[in-house]
Amino acid sequence: MTTNDPRMASFDAVMYGVEGDPLLRSVIALVVPLDSEPDAEVLLDRVDRMSRVNSKLRRRVVGNEFSLAPPRWEPDPNFDLDYHLRWQALPDENPGLPEVLELAEYLSEQDFDHSRPLWEMTIVTGLENDEAAVIWKIHHSITDGVGGMQMAAVLFDLTEEPNTDLGPMPEAPEGRDAGIRSRISQGIDFEGSQIKKEVTGGVSSVIDAAKNLATDPTGSVVAAQEFTTSAAKMLAPQGEPLSPIWNGRSLSVTFSVVEVPLDDLKNAARKNGCTLNDAFMTAVTGAVRDYHRKLGTSIDGIRVNMPISVRKDGDPSGGNEWVPARFVIPTNVDDTLERMQQLHPILDQTRHDPALSLSSIVYRLLTVLPRSITTNIAGSLMKGVDVAATNVPGPPIPVYCAGAKVTALIPFAPKAGAAVNIGLMSYNGSAFVGINCDPAAVADPELFTECFRQAVEKVIDL
Repeated sequence: MTTNDPRMASFDAVMYGVEGDPLLRSVIALVVPLDSEPDAEVLLDRVDRMSRVNSKLRRRVVGNEFSLAPPRWEPDPNFDLDYHLRWQALPDENPGLPEVLELAEYLSEQDFDHSRPLWEMTIVTGLENDEAAVIWKIHHSITDGVGGMQMAAVLFDLTEEPNTDLGPMPEAPEGRDAGIRSRISQGIDFEGSQIKKEVTGGVSSVIDAAKNLATDPTGSVVAAQEFTTSAAKMLAPQGEPLSPIWNGRSLSVTFSVVEVPLDDLKNAARKNGCTLNDAFMTAVTGAVRDYHRKLGTSIDGIRVNMPISVRKDGDPSGGNEWVPARFVIPTNVDDTLERMQQLHPILDQTRHDPALSLSSIVYRLLTVLPRSITTNIAGSLMKGVDVAATNVPGPPIPVYCAGAKVTALIPFAPKAGAAVNIGLMSYNGSAFVGINCDPAAVADPELFTECFRQAVEKVIDL
């Protein structure tokens, strides 16, 4: 009889496995500026608690490249919280946010120690005005942005005085090696259950399709055609990026941030019958268009990778509850309002694309292929992307971290093959837009950041 098998989900396993190509690394970084240095004892207690409540923070990845089963999350028998939680004073004179972002760049470019849990947290001290910052680096196979904010909730308080009534410290996952025989047995059981699941799911789909065809033959044929077209588009290799100047890719990153009044951005969208995401993507496409023009070239469209959240109320914190949508959006409209109205139906259709339901099946199939083949397939889908963009809600009110007020939440999502990843996180009335550029593609990140700043101001002025 085998013990509980904490198998990686298919999507998580693919994101972890494709890192055979380092350009596809999936590292999330969250920069949290603070108005003062946090209480070290309180912060240590909160991070310890967070790692116990979210067991993947105390688990390492154990896999076998010759097995068809995804890797396992096994408790790290050598877990050392002091390794994952570090304190660092910057040597610069009166360092501020620019120096914190430089450190975050450096940390994000480094790979994880894969013999340990895949996360690190650095507390940056010695900043001007006695301020501080937290840099949380975590592998995307552990969580997505929304799940990460849920995991981090234990770090925050609603008042400056830390809450000391959190109950007893949860038990840590038992640090025990599963052993070779148990892993083999669990792997065989897993593969058998997956085959049964796929067969059962396939039979169910055939029965449902037959029922629909009998009751609504015309609608079924149209729906099938739409599904087939969407699926072909989703699975087709992406080829080269559409930008004529964003062809290079590297392991380097350049971080920058733009702060936007959240209500102003929402109001600009609402009064024109659009959504916050429409307004955000209008600024993104405007920035891309203007950047190319300033460098003497033109671009009619960009290939975008955008996560669509499928997280439901009651889902556990952490984990990945999203599906990837890859599509082309135009950048050939000068007028900001006209461009937002142009993007609205495109983005709405993307969120309801029938082929998104294929994602879980595709990623389950990718996990049973040799890693080199999976990496090649994923690379063909990811490296042709010009822009990745994501939008994550954060706390709507001010929060505190170990006695220090959080002044911003700045997300830096992984490039994962794209030229630039632009992530928006809302917090306390502001939208903080973290821009993660690949300098091998975006040769002038400062110019691109300024182009985004100007583009989002035009959206707000609508």
